[in-house]
Amino acid sequence: MRDDGQITSIKGGRTMISKQPHETVEAFTATMRDGVLWIEWLDGTSVADADAVSLIERADTISGDVCPPMLVELNGMVTLTRNALLRFAKNLNIAAMAIVGPSAVDKAIADFFTEVHDPPYPTRYFQHQDNALRWLTGCPHAS
Repeated sequence: MRDDGQITSIKGGRTMISKQPHETVEAFTATMRDGVLWIEWLDGTSVADADAVSLIERADTISGDVCPPMLVELNGMVTLTRNALLRFAKNLNIAAMAIVGPSAVDKAIADFFTEVHDPPYPTRYFQHQDNALRWLTGCPHAS
């Protein structure tokens, strides 16, 4: 605990500060925007199984009975565990996934996920959000 009463924790190589004792600080934000579920990972995140479970639960809560397309911003993601990738491929209730990130590492993560884990929904990599959003909302899988 810091002198100002905030709790500091280390997760995925990042220092995370919480103003509430015992508050869980998630490594992502999730919002529904115009029928698209947007996931934004914090900069430099390393995704573990618990992060995947948390994201899937949040996505289910936000989406309700809808099976929306999902836009995922990697934001310099560092690593993902095998179990996290498997959970995303098997347990996300989404129509399609657009993975966005400008780096070669981002593309490698997207390619690995698609080729090795073979998700049941269409999945594509994009360097820019606007192209990803155009694909998600302009295809038959859009809600």
